Amino acid sequence: MLKRNIVLLSAAIGLAAGAVIVSAQEATPEMTMGAGPDTITVNNPAMMPEGIEFDPTRGQFLLGSLNQNSVSVVADDGTLTTLIQDPKLASIVGLEVDAERNRILFGSTDRAAVGQLGIYDLATGAELHVVDLAALTPDAAGHFPNDVAVDADGNAYVTDSAAGVIYKVDVDGNASIFLQDISFVGNFVLNGIAYNPNGYLVAVRGSDLIKIPLDAPETFSVVAADGDVGGGDGIIFADANTLVAAVGDPKHVIQLTSDDDFATATITGDFQAAPDSVTTIALRDGEAYAIDAKFSTPDAESYTIKKVTFSEPMMAEATAEMGMAEMTPEPTAAG
Repeated sequence: MLKRNIVLLSAAIGLAAGAVIVSAQEATPEMTMGAGPDTITVNNPAMMPEGIEFDPTRGQFLLGSLNQNSVSVVADDGTLTTLIQDPKLASIVGLEVDAERNRILFGSTDRAAVGQLGIYDLATGAELHVVDLAALTPDAAGHFPNDVAVDADGNAYVTDSAAGVIYKVDVDGNASIFLQDISFVGNFVLNGIAYNPNGYLVAVRGSDLIKIPLDAPETFSVVAADGDVGGGDGIIFADANTLVAAVGDPKHVIQLTSDDDFATATITGDFQAAPDSVTTIALRDGEAYAIDAKFSTPDAESYTIKKVTFSEPMMAEATAEMGMAEMTPEPTAAG
């Protein structure tokens, strides 16, 4: 779930070879009880955590890392414990927890030849499958498995933001091309993807969201939203009628609701994450949390997981006027 300046991201991935993961202690985290904190600060220089998920079996967040090729468990005080560090992996992108099958799934990429789906044991971090997705699209200019969704049967769906394709990987690790379309061609046209419990997918496609039936993916349709959903990145369903999405530039988080299975959707909430941005979103006990990978600051010292608090959505005109007001200095009194 990633749509940023190519030069910045390429430079970030270039750091991966020399990055060193923070030492982790052998520990079994206890389930977190009660409401989650408003913010969690992770002090891990140059981590670039693009992907976030919540692990209900631990009661703690998980973060991937573009630079350190790792997945870490995050305590509420910001302490990191390494869950997965595998030399066969490249940069870790979107995360998906499949608690029912005790799995963590994620994209792995070097933005060129490497395009993988990592599937690991959620409890132990042991490898289950590392699936070579790039082999399915050998003629593509590059590969960037970006986001992952899992359906009720355990099938994984992976967007490739460079190859312009959505893959399907079954529970045994067998991969196939699920959907290709001319409208997916281009750098980061495809991005976030999420599974709706009513049995379909919604994915980011450039300036819009598309609804994809599982049994007839080629009949996908645009979700008719009542506002701007362009610049979409991470998305997640809070429930069958509610989608939470990172959109815009800089990214903010919106809530969309639908009463017709996302044939149409209404923007019902907005969370402005400034001065930081947003890459991906996770749900913890029904509340949304967002992470910013700070792509524009490759050597960032820390990263913040923020609880999302929605306000009434602002009209585009009002947002623009507010931005102009912030840039206009107040007049000073004459002496």
